[in-house]
Amino acid sequence: MPDSGVAGDAATIAATVRRWFDAGAYTVVLEPTVDDPDPVGFIRFAGTEVRPLLD
Repeated sequence: MPDSGVAGDAATIAATVRRWFDAGAYTVVLEPTVDDPDPVGFIRFAGTEVRPLLD
């Protein structure tokens, strides 16, 4: 499925999530890749840097 994933800085990720919501998505899940060396850091990044951009 094209455009089913996103990577980048907080603004890029938030813009993509917003586009999915605008297209009708009810749920968008952000999760680290299986080889992410710091999955807890990713979750912190998603919560502290991406989430505020979606308000």
